[in-house]
Amino acid sequence: MTWLQHIMPKLRALMERVRALPYAGRSAFALALITMLLAVTQGRHLENPAEVVGYEVRDGQLIAEEGVAPAGPVLKIVSVLLPYLNMWMLVGGAVYVFILLRQWENVRKLILPTWVAAFSVAAWALNNDIASQLGAMQMTEMGEPVAFAAYWLKLVLLFVATLCVPVLLQYYQRSNTLCRYTLRTFLAPLVFCFIAFTSLWLIMDLLDNLKDFQEAGASLGRVFLFYLGVLPFIFVSVMPPALLLAVLYTLTRMSRANEVVAMLGAGRSVVQILQPIFIVAAAVATMSFAANYYWAPRAEGNKKAIMRGLVGKQRDSIMQSAVMYRDPLTQRVWFVSSFPFSLRDGRLRGVQVREQDAQGQLTRVIHADSAMWWPSGVWRFYDGKEVLYKDGTGDSVKPFQITENGRSFIDVRHYEETPWSMVSYALQPDFMGVPEIVSYLKAHPRDLSDKLAPFRTHYHQRFALPWQSFALVLVAAPLGIAYSRRGAVGGIAGSIFIFFGILFLNNLCLNLGKGSHLPAWFSPWIPHLLFGSLGLLLLHYRSQNKDLPKITLPRFFKKPVKVARPRNRQVA
Repeated sequence: MTWLQHIMPKLRALMERVRALPYAGRSAFALALITMLLAVTQGRHLENPAEVVGYEVRDGQLIAEEGVAPAGPVLKIVSVLLPYLNMWMLVGGAVYVFILLRQWENVRKLILPTWVAAFSVAAWALNNDIASQLGAMQMTEMGEPVAFAAYWLKLVLLFVATLCVPVLLQYYQRSNTLCRYTLRTFLAPLVFCFIAFTSLWLIMDLLDNLKDFQEAGASLGRVFLFYLGVLPFIFVSVMPPALLLAVLYTLTRMSRANEVVAMLGAGRSVVQILQPIFIVAAAVATMSFAANYYWAPRAEGNKKAIMRGLVGKQRDSIMQSAVMYRDPLTQRVWFVSSFPFSLRDGRLRGVQVREQDAQGQLTRVIHADSAMWWPSGVWRFYDGKEVLYKDGTGDSVKPFQITENGRSFIDVRHYEETPWSMVSYALQPDFMGVPEIVSYLKAHPRDLSDKLAPFRTHYHQRFALPWQSFALVLVAAPLGIAYSRRGAVGGIAGSIFIFFGILFLNNLCLNLGKGSHLPAWFSPWIPHLLFGSLGLLLLHYRSQNKDLPKITLPRFFKKPVKVARPRNRQVA
């Protein structure tokens, strides 16, 4: 490793020279803009068209696939912008990293580039989401009722979440010296705890699934993409304990160094001292809210479906296996060997359709290796055969027609069944985002309240769970402030006990709501209301410089006090 010892000083010297160059950041940004203008003049969107679900791009025009409605103005604009946004993410990202390395210690000069980077990421993410889902939403991916309001709210939350980082940076710049010190002291352990908990989660999950990955022959890139897709779920799960430990570490360290007492002596209240921590907790809760609205539950469900596909040696994910469905009107019987988690990424595998006449005799059976559905009512069956029956006995067998690319398929246009009607009974609200839950509730308005209670409870839980982080900070902050060593240890023990208590109460209230024992709109909020109120009470005690209330056992558990009698002394 001697070569590394010679290279590192040279790299540090090169970094110092780059940081000392005048106007290097502005020049790099101008060069990036010139590159983008040249790409526009050369018509990059024609040479590298965007991928829009349900459409094929030809000469810059969106050509709808069979069974898909013509593209609207929004999709047309997205198809033109997306190639340039993909390029800007590479070029602009390199420029931002360059500016970040140059101005790492100068926060004032990082504000404008961070705002530009945040708006760029937001525009890229919104356009990608529209390209991959708006077409599918218009054509209803599985035939479910459309929930456009819930979908547009998802885009708004995505936009707000991307702006949290520049907002925090702007707050840091406008804060005074004490707030900046508190932020720096708090953010370092927060990032460390998040990385540590995320690493532990990944290692534990990888140890559980490593054998399945090896047996399926999954490449390193596929495993990386697999866990990259689970990051929203990891973020929502890991952030509450990371915030708790970071708050405890920061405030305990400041209390032992008498920094909290010094800030109080400078005329600041306890609430003003904790204000930077509360603002970071609110930003984390906002980002968790955006993730838990759609991406986190979908990521967890997709993870389980992909693992089922790997275990079952399937090319697609498996949300449900061995699906049997009988339409009560048409009397058609469907059997699907494996149902994918999303039809955008997979097909129905091992499909068999049995048609019957009015007397209940077989008239036709379709056997297919896979099948796909379009919202216009078109079913396409791939690689199979069609068996015709006459008087209940087999009459002829017709293989599917072979196309130019060597694939055989058959199109059926008169089937009223949809994938949603087949699998809706097996949907689990744990893995559904808010748009999917809204679609389910719209499709089953007349079901029994006990059957709809889990979906309604998880609907409200999507809005309540992200604020668990803020409730934990409210409780941990006053417990972390201690004016003595004894109080600090007690605050840490109490906060850890409260963390496990809120986890237990979360699961308890969620199950009570799913079982219709509590109102669905109220049960997910009970833990946060209780612990948030407790945190406000403890914060009031700390702000008034009062001792925190202590939990004591009832009187009948106390031992009776014994009066000490004087010893009998012998008089000499």
